Amino acid sequence: MWLRDALPRGITSDSGERIARIMVYGYESSLPNSNNFQNLKDLGTALHSDLRALISYGSFKPIVFIAHSLGGLIVKQFLISLSKSIDDVDQRLRDAIYGIAFFGVPHDGMDIRSLIPMAGDGPNRFLLESIGFTNSQILSIHQREFSEALGVKGEFEIISFYETRLSPTALQDNKSGKWTMSGEPAVVVSKASATHCRPWEDRPEYICAINRTHSEMVKFSEEDFEYEKVLGRIKSLTQRAITTRRRQISPRLSPEEQKCLHSLAFRQMQDRDNDIEHAVPGTCEWLLKHDTYINWATSNRSLLWIKGKPGAGKSTLLKYALGKQRDILGAGGNDLVMSFFFHARGDDLQKTPLGFLRSLLHQMLKQAPEALFDLVSVYQQKCKGMGDPPEKWQWHLAELWSFFKSSLPRILTDRSIWLFIDALDECGESYAKNLVRRFTRLLKKLPPHPAHIHFHICFTCRHYPILSSQDLFEICLEMENKNDIATYVQSELQLSSFEEPTAFVIRSLIIVRACGVFLWARLVAQQVRDLELNGAGSNKIEKTIRRIPKSLHELYKELIRDMGLTSLRLIQWVCFATRPLSTEELRWALVIDARFSSLQECQRSENYIPDNRRMNQRLIKLSRGLVEVTPGSETEVVQFIHQSVKDFFTNERLVTLDDTSSSVDESIGMAHFELNHGYVYPHTVGFAFPFLDYATTSWASHSRQSDSMDVPQAALLELFAWPSNDIIDTWEYVFYRSYPYSLDCPPAKTTLVHVAARYGMVSTLTAVLESGAQTDMYINSKDADSQTPLLWAAKEGHDAIVRDSMTPLSWAARNGHEAVAKLLVGAGAQIDWKDSWIPRAYIPGTRGFALPPDGNGQTPLIWAAMNGHEAVTRVLLDAGAEVDSRGRMDNWTALSWAADNGHEGIVKLLLAAGAQVDAKWDGLKSSIGSPLD
Repeated sequence: MWLRDALPRGITSDSGERIARIMVYGYESSLPNSNNFQNLKDLGTALHSDLRALISYGSFKPIVFIAHSLGGLIVKQFLISLSKSIDDVDQRLRDAIYGIAFFGVPHDGMDIRSLIPMAGDGPNRFLLESIGFTNSQILSIHQREFSEALGVKGEFEIISFYETRLSPTALQDNKSGKWTMSGEPAVVVSKASATHCRPWEDRPEYICAINRTHSEMVKFSEEDFEYEKVLGRIKSLTQRAITTRRRQISPRLSPEEQKCLHSLAFRQMQDRDNDIEHAVPGTCEWLLKHDTYINWATSNRSLLWIKGKPGAGKSTLLKYALGKQRDILGAGGNDLVMSFFFHARGDDLQKTPLGFLRSLLHQMLKQAPEALFDLVSVYQQKCKGMGDPPEKWQWHLAELWSFFKSSLPRILTDRSIWLFIDALDECGESYAKNLVRRFTRLLKKLPPHPAHIHFHICFTCRHYPILSSQDLFEICLEMENKNDIATYVQSELQLSSFEEPTAFVIRSLIIVRACGVFLWARLVAQQVRDLELNGAGSNKIEKTIRRIPKSLHELYKELIRDMGLTSLRLIQWVCFATRPLSTEELRWALVIDARFSSLQECQRSENYIPDNRRMNQRLIKLSRGLVEVTPGSETEVVQFIHQSVKDFFTNERLVTLDDTSSSVDESIGMAHFELNHGYVYPHTVGFAFPFLDYATTSWASHSRQSDSMDVPQAALLELFAWPSNDIIDTWEYVFYRSYPYSLDCPPAKTTLVHVAARYGMVSTLTAVLESGAQTDMYINSKDADSQTPLLWAAKEGHDAIVRDSMTPLSWAARNGHEAVAKLLVGAGAQIDWKDSWIPRAYIPGTRGFALPPDGNGQTPLIWAAMNGHEAVTRVLLDAGAEVDSRGRMDNWTALSWAADNGHEGIVKLLLAAGAQVDAKWDGLKSSIGSPLD
């Protein structure tokens, strides 16, 4: 039996030491003449009870399941049951489970036609019928509950094996009445059913074919080639369970800590990490032996910058380093390991410091809740005073940084901290520089901690922005990765149609010309494979490689030559969509046109593609391989293969594709104009329309972008049938039905003028004024929250629209809008007026919520100082603002806020204006003396 005899000897550490203990679990599964009436839930409960005995309060022992056929469904049912338990032992058991190897598990059902006669009318027939492929509803519910039970993406790993041979079916002997597996061969569990796990687990690294029948696919000898495939996958899975960033069995969180944890989480928190492919075997291993890396890892407090060209493989290397953290000299089993992968092509929280800090605090609270008691306390206070997030309030960057800082000394008393950050440049130059400065100062200012306790930060970033300092360890990737590129090219290009000397020359040419850029090697290897499949000779292949430009920029230019209009539209959508689009959304985006009056007309378009499978193939052709489909938090999404591709198009090459534009800004503006005017508006479709969500939440953003680049917007009035407000009313209704608590949801009675003022669409407002249609009525109209277009303009900082003093200066100060603040001060606004402090209140007679200032009784000066708006602070001080005024609720002054949030320039301004340095507040701890700590 291979599980008992061979597998324990096959799963070893790098030193050859056995690292796995194998336990076998069995259950009643006979069909003929059975009196067993257990169902899936009963079988899962039995497994649950037996496994509870494995959990102890000693050392951490990760668990990996190996399950075949019905056994896999039992494991899934067990995990569903486990996820719903609030018992402490169950919580520890759940945290111990790392992964599953599924063998022929019928997630979508199996062929049971020959088994039904065997079960007859026995009590186990219900169980049998519940796993048939015709009973998909039961298994669909089972699969959905299972996916929910696994928790946050990235914490759990599944690999799936599927059969590739027909299996003999059940047949009863007419004379003896005995059943044998000698009937007509059939596919018992299809590949689609056996590999239907989570969306991202359909890639080659997660699935594997076994050249066996359904029954024989788990029967091996030690010399069996199929066994070698299985052993390799299971061994890797087991090693990752031990060496990757698996936390120790997590501490039990209280209900309030769980709620606070939920408030920090966001759907895409793990998406980028999971998008990045694992390093090819044999690559990246040099890092752990690199002198600079060793010096960084063994120092007490240190910052490491792994820098490299775009496409050099920085993200893959960081993911490798994260997975190998436990192997680093000095690393301990109790270390707190955190990571964040910035993603400029993702949603806002994936590419901003706010998302970064929410993710870090989420990881810290999960692993060390005792260090963040103050965060949980503030969460409870906010919920009590304002309601639940994110509907009633949201976390702010400054307060999260404060909690992060205060938690570090508490953790570093007895645990080392390792922080891995990828693609720091993708959060923007100013943010990247600021984060490095903050971390550098943080490492210097932390109080002393035991010598064996370390705090290490490793980040990857391009060569620009320049972040070098004497406090940084640095590794330049393209100076180190030539052997990695050689290993990759060797694994990707077999070139079986050529003799090895010729193949060697072709590979070597790619390796040398790559100049340290992995992505270049990948794209060229794809072209070489295509040439080989088309029968090209070695001379042509070598000539093609030599002709391909060495720089990624020039390579992209070569690839997009002669792209058509449909390709341009695809590039525009992938470039400028407000969030990554799913394959299904993009299918409709490419065919929707303002000239069409119905979906039926869209479907008659020559560019309409009826299903996602063909759409995925079409995307590769239209984009020349520069776009890919990747797993998202809920569904597959479409994005560029690399950030350098987006940079290439946004910096200049859209001008090349769009011959109607003469500049980059005009090209981008026209792109937003085209995207906005390609919507089918909600009154023409039902709520099930795949593109409705994006159209509802994003049309205004595209209009704003187009307007800001001086693209005329008169056509927008025609599109909305101005001065009729019917389409805006429908949009507002759909938005409220979908996202009633979103801060972007327009209040009832919103007009096109409100939208234009809120989003700063000057050209649109100009077109409204020039139209002369009921202009006065709409300009002074109020929405259901009593907000006029002028109030929206001041609130959002659109100085080109504000021309009146009757708007709250606080909004302009809070959001850093200097021009608006000058206009308001110049018009006589009250500079020391304090916001009222009341939670959002439901207004009887309306279907919305009032949105009074979320101010805690702050003055405009306090808002400006709190949020780091130096220019606005100067405007207010010059106008005579009271420098020592305090907030009503927190009793903080502007100086308190500026010092605590590290705004050094504002601290100096306030001190120069006479702010009291000895101003008392119980929670302020010497912040004035070191404002950037």
